[in-house]
Formats: sequence, C-alpha cells, structure tokens
Amino acid sequence: MRFIPTMLHGAADYIVGLITISLPFYLGLEGKPRTVLVVLGIVAIAYSLLTDYELGVVRFLRIRFHLLLDALFGIALLLMPLVFEIAADISWPLFVIGALSLILAATTEVRATGTAPVN
Repeated sequence: MRFIPTMLHGAADYIVGLITISLPFYLGLEGKPRTVLVVLGIVAIAYSLLTDYELGVVRFLRIRFHLLLDALFGIALLLMPLVFEIAADISWPLFVIGALSLILAATTEVRATGTAPVN
C-alpha cells in the first residue's frame, strides 16, 4: 500500500542525506565507517536531485528507480554495523535510518504530481 506523497518523500530524502553525512561525526566514527556514511549521504542527495519528483532539480531518474536506490541505501545502513563492527550502543541510529528508508521505499507513491505517467 503506497500512501506517502512524493513531495514528503523528497523532503525526507534531503534531510536523511544531511543526517547521514553528519552522523559519523556525531557518533565519533573514524576511518572507513565515516567515509562510507559521508559518501552514502552525498550519493542519496545526488540521486534525489536527479529524480523526477517535485523536489528533483534535473528530473532524470524515474521514481521507481529512486525507490530501489532508497532500498539499497537502507540495506547498506542496516549492514554497516555488522561489516565495520560498530559498537551496539552507537549503531542504533544506523538501524533506525536503514529501517525507515526501507519502509519509505515500500510506501511512497510511484508517481509524482506533475510528472508523466509511467508506460
């Protein structure tokens, strides 16, 4: 059941991207975990700017592909504590953001207002 408007999803994309970029500094992560989180945040903002929805700037990527990228983003965040052996007491934000990304990808409408219908 898809009920989240793409406009709300777009706002969440930019906020989550910025949070993901700042999170390793807040958590005190260094090295590869810091780099991966910063890169993930930048990539999330970049593909949001390229998405064909209300808050997209270039409107190149279809929303369905964007939602696939969001799901991959969520899976990456869920796996990070395991891959990089991040302590359980500071890894909870990664699990929360990862799970919310998967939920948002599964519940966002697949057509933005003012965009062409998907054939």
